[in-house]
Amino acid sequence: MTGTNPQETKIEKAAKAVSLCKSPAITPEQRSAFITAYGADKLRILEVPVSDTGAEYYDVVAIVPDRATMSQYMKYIDINPKKAQEILIKQCVKTHLEEVLADDALFMTTVSLVAELIPIRDGRVKKF
Repeated sequence: MTGTNPQETKIEKAAKAVSLCKSPAITPEQRSAFITAYGADKLRILEVPVSDTGAEYYDVVAIVPDRATMSQYMKYIDINPKKAQEILIKQCVKTHLEEVLADDALFMTTVSLVAELIPIRDGRVKKF
C-alpha cells in the first residue's frame, strides 16, 4: 500500500456521494412540517437519477399512495395511462414536482419508484 488510510477513502467516497445529490438538504423545519402534514410512516425519500449514468440524483420526498389516490389511479390506468401516472405523481411527490413533470426520463423513473411504494402485502390462498 502507498500509505493511504482505507477509512479516509470511505469518508472521501461518502463526501463525493453527498455532493452528487442535486437536491438541497431538507431542513429540520421542512422535515417536521412534512411529518406533521403526512405522518412519518407515510414519508419516503426516492433517489431519482438525473442522468443515464446515475451519478447525479434528486432526493425526492414522496408519500405512500393512499386508498383514494390508488382509486383515482386505477380508474384511468386502462383508458388513459398518462393521466393515471400523472395522478400518482401529483398526489405522491412532494418535492421536485416541476422537474419530474418536465423531463420524461425523470417522470417514468419516479412513476416506477412510487409504484414500488404501493402497500401490498404477501398473502396466501389456501384450500377450504
